[in-house]
Amino acid sequence: CYARFVVEKNSLTVTSPEKIKGTHDSAIGNFGIPQYGGSMAGVVVYPEENQKACKSFDDFWISFKSKPGSLPTFVLVDRGDCFFALKVWNVQQAGASAVLVADDIEEALITMDNPEEDSSSAKYIENITIPSALIEKTFGETLKKAISGGDMVNVNLDWREAVPHPDDRVEYELWTNSNDECGVKCDMLMAFVKDFKGAAQILEKGGYTQFTPHYITW
Repeated sequence: CYARFVVEKNSLTVTSPEKIKGTHDSAIGNFGIPQYGGSMAGVVVYPEENQKACKSFDDFWISFKSKPGSLPTFVLVDRGDCFFALKVWNVQQAGASAVLVADDIEEALITMDNPEEDSSSAKYIENITIPSALIEKTFGETLKKAISGGDMVNVNLDWREAVPHPDDRVEYELWTNSNDECGVKCDMLMAFVKDFKGAAQILEKGGYTQFTPHYITW
């Protein structure tokens, strides 16, 4: 029996201020739409209220919509008290372009996943369109300190190396079973598998991808 668990990561580079410049790992959220193959630059803000983003920012009269000509807004929030997906949804509704969730304990990065299926989460999970990522607690504290000190913190999220391709082919896998229960997005996921069939065959025959299906039965 062989198994492995992979935390999908992308690079996060702080480009200013000078004193905290550097590149860090972040764990891509398992919902929303990461910009695979691309990157996104933005300015990080840390809200003075609703810092865990478990409530609507409308309740606090807070908006993260970028002004015309300015960089997109990346909102830094704290982990805890509610689902990761709910935090991202609330920030998206307030106009942000991406979400960074600061871990609340010192640990290796984990994947922010969908909550267990329930009617309250179903109505927003499928409508999350912005990317999100979990960052380490220490790095989160560094960003908060810089922001509270009045610095404009600019970062670049880079997804170009997120998909494994050691031999210049994108490697991807599909896990399913004879009693597949894929949750609130099941119909959409199954439709995607069917719709993607033709493109997948073309990519595989062209040598651009390496696809490994896993079908579990008993």
